[in-house]
Amino acid sequence: MALIDIWNNTPDQLQGKKLRQVIGFAGKLTDEGASSKEFREYLSAAPSELLAQYARECSVEKFEDSGLALQDVVNEIGRRLGFDVTNGRYRGVSGQPGFDGLWRSPDDHSLVVEVKTTDAYRISLDTSAGYRKSLVQSQRLTEDKSSFLFVVGREDTGSSRPRSEGRDTPGMSA
Repeated sequence: MALIDIWNNTPDQLQGKKLRQVIGFAGKLTDEGASSKEFREYLSAAPSELLAQYARECSVEKFEDSGLALQDVVNEIGRRLGFDVTNGRYRGVSGQPGFDGLWRSPDDHSLVVEVKTTDAYRISLDTSAGYRKSLVQSQRLTEDKSSFLFVVGREDTGSSRPRSEGRDTPGMSA
């Protein structure tokens, strides 16, 4: 039974399940695969509270394909914010831009979206700029009406956030 059918007919089977378990109902997430289509269809029907829970799980818990799932959750959030969203590829393919999502606003401004579960790895701005350049060349967006949106799930490096008052301060305990 398809994931959306389970949700529509017996949602209690999915409520309380971890995201990795929900993905297990659909199967392995792959570019252009039936499982990914099924998972995305389910996300489009899931309440916003579940999307928030799933985003937290992808950011906090390490599991197979958590980055791919976070990419789909973030793109669904974009749809709910009123953007026309094109899902990107999970894995890069030679000759195709590897963005995670392409969001177009009602006023025709485009966002090239990159989603990462953690900031532990360096995000190449040159690579992202290359995706945008490729999209401009293929006339999928214009340079003057496009920007980047980087979504990072969790902070692991400790370098992007100022210290909280009274926490992590030498000589003080939290």
